[in-house]
Formats: sequence, structure tokens, C-alpha cells
Amino acid sequence: MIETNEQNGGFEDSEQLAVLGSYRTTRLAHEAGLAVLAYGEHYWVHMESGRYLLVVRREQAEALKREVEISTLRNRYWPPQSLELPVRSIRKGPTILAILGIILAFSLQTAHPEISTLGVNNSQAVWENGEWWRIFTAMTLHADLSHLAGNLLGLSLFGYLSCRYLGNGLAWFLIVISAAASNATSILANLGQDYQSLGASTAVFAALGLIAGFPLGVFLRAKEPIQQRDWLIPFFGGCVLFAWMGGGEFPTDVAAHLWSFGYGALFATLIGVTALHAKLKKVAQSFLLLAAGTLLGAAWFWASLT
Repeated sequence: MIETNEQNGGFEDSEQLAVLGSYRTTRLAHEAGLAVLAYGEHYWVHMESGRYLLVVRREQAEALKREVEISTLRNRYWPPQSLELPVRSIRKGPTILAILGIILAFSLQTAHPEISTLGVNNSQAVWENGEWWRIFTAMTLHADLSHLAGNLLGLSLFGYLSCRYLGNGLAWFLIVISAAASNATSILANLGQDYQSLGASTAVFAALGLIAGFPLGVFLRAKEPIQQRDWLIPFFGGCVLFAWMGGGEFPTDVAAHLWSFGYGALFATLIGVTALHAKLKKVAQSFLLLAAGTLLGAAWFWASLT
């Protein structure tokens, strides 16, 4: 039997009844009452002074109190805490500008083929001649239209989603830094060889790494058990997408995709652990967005001087 009495006042036959607990809401009181029902006894919920009292028969009060305490202890982490990922309203403008910038670069590259030679990631030019800018300029160049189209689609999706997690400025800054770090790592891994690479795929997989790594970082920061769907699914989903999209045969640079995904996931995990994204003000986000664009602009400026 379950009876809810939400009238103020004393209990009828109060000498035969005992209060097991006082709760903030009627739902919490009834959840505690489930332990009483499981024991085979009745309970009542009585409202008094704005609180909901769980009431049982006095002769069973001690045994039922232990049952309620055991039930509360067992279910203290249920339901699991859900991560409040920063799904905020994000302007699409920066992502659109990035896409338009890459399209513009491809148009100039098509009209002036020497631009490819000037900006391609080249192991000898970077390592022996110190042409550092190539690790940035290479991510804006593409071999052909199909190469361009695939990367534009990936950046439109993963770039924007990473912005939803981290904010426009932090996300695009980390995408550029991760892609550049990937290109630099590829140079170091291919010293002494005639290694060349180009394409925004490093940026695409850096963005995918950000999406996969951020929920993992938030999970590591959480002080209570949280729902696995909030971090496990995004993390392994990102890994599956990487395995599906990042592989391939020559001339696909699988290693560069792996570096990009790894750097993006590492940076995003650190951001999630430290909650840096939540501490950045709008001005800081704008500064980081400007810094990302400035890095690419400065790289092409230096390239034009050679």
C-alpha cells in the first residue's frame, strides 16, 4: 500500500507510526519507499513543513530503516552522473571562412601551379633549408578536386563539431597546431628520404581527434561515476571513424593521419581534464581564432619571400 498525504499537520495514530526519513521531493521519498516495499511492508509519504516524510509502522521501523540505508548506499551513484558537455550556440562564420580560404587557395594553386612547389611539405626543404612555414602552408594545398572535396566535407563536419565542444577560437587554433605538429612529425620520421605531402586531411583528422579526446578528458576530471555513453561512445566512435577514413593505399599518408588524430586527441584530453575551455572568455577565444589565421597567413608570407 502506498498513500501520499500532502496536508500539513500531525499523523493519525502517530503512536503506531514512525518517520524513517525526510526528503526534499516526493520522488525522492518514494524512491526510498521502494526498499520498504521490497521488504514486504507498507509506507506512507506525509508532507510537513515543506518536507516529505517517509512513514512506516513503528514495530517494523528499525528493520526498515536498515533496509532504506542499505538501498541508499547501494544506489548512491545511480543514475550515473551525465556529463554536461559544452553544447553551446556557436557561430558558423569561422568554419565557413576556413572552407572558403581553402577553396581560394586551391583556385590560386590551379591558376599558378608553382604555388604547390612553394608550399608543399618537403622533408629536405624543411629540415635542411629551415623552411618551417611548409608545415603550415601544406595544409591549405590539394592535389586535385576530389582531394579537395573530401577534405572540405570532413572539415565542415568535424571542424564545426569541435567548435561546439571547445569554442571557435580554441578549436581552430588546436586544429592548426595539431596539423602542423603532424606535418613536422612526418618530416622527422622521413629524414633522409624525399618525402612530400600536402592537403587539409591533417586538419580534418586533428579535428576528429579533438572530438574524440575531449569527452575522455572530461571523464578523467569527473569526481563521480558518469555515464559511459558520454565519453566512451565519442572516443571509440572517433577511433572507428579514423580507422574507416584515415587508412588507404599510396599516396594516402596514413602515418600523417595518425599523428594528426593523436595530437588532436591528446590536446583535447588535456583541455577536458583542466576545463580550460570553460575558463576562456570571449576575448580569449577571439584572440586564439586570430592567432590561428595569423599563423597560416604568416607562413604564406614567409613562403612568398623565397
